[in-house]
Amino acid sequence: MKIAVCDDEPALVKQIYQYLWKQPDCSVDCFSSPAELLERYQGGESYDVIFLDIVMDSLNGIELAREIRSRDRNVFLIFLTAYLEYAPEGYEVNAYRYLLKPVTEEALLAVMQDVRRELDAGRVLLVRASECGFLLHVRELHYLEADDKDTILYYMDDKVTLHRGLNELEEKLFPFSFFRVHRKYLVNLARVREFDGGRLTLDCGRSLPISRRRSRGFRAALEAYIDGGLYN
Repeated sequence: MKIAVCDDEPALVKQIYQYLWKQPDCSVDCFSSPAELLERYQGGESYDVIFLDIVMDSLNGIELAREIRSRDRNVFLIFLTAYLEYAPEGYEVNAYRYLLKPVTEEALLAVMQDVRRELDAGRVLLVRASECGFLLHVRELHYLEADDKDTILYYMDDKVTLHRGLNELEEKLFPFSFFRVHRKYLVNLARVREFDGGRLTLDCGRSLPISRRRSRGFRAALEAYIDGGLYN
């Protein structure tokens, strides 16, 4: 697994490197300047995971992430920050996690365990449309909608119909923090921005209903996701 660490605090970069070098099958490149990492990408390099500071002097992490994401849809972007108010901007670049500074070894290794679990389990869906097909990474999904025997997948700024039932996809996506909030809708918990009563709002702006009998389970699943992920 190829990992990059980019932060303009040399002590933090060294600390994260020390946490990661003990991980099996990992190579780690360290960058103290966002320009150096961007230059590496522009030269054709790519990584599986990037730990990226949000606040840097020359080019902030969100701007750098936009540049990287335009070249690499698949990389796991994990932001390092002391300020969670930047979290909404991270949705724009499909951030995988946030780690709060000071970063502990326990929190970092927990995130790495989640990354490995996704890589090992298979984090893509093969989507067939007409005579062509493409791979869709599950973290790009916002939500899924049952459409008779088919399912409509909503991702980024697009959608596609998959000729598979929502029940089948629910089983496949459950390990990736998806929850069935309604008989018609399966949502990515990482995309939930707010909820109130019987509705939730996703980061794409779409509002979806939460059925009464699934409301308690949804709240519990969302709390478990937050406790185990975003706020590590």
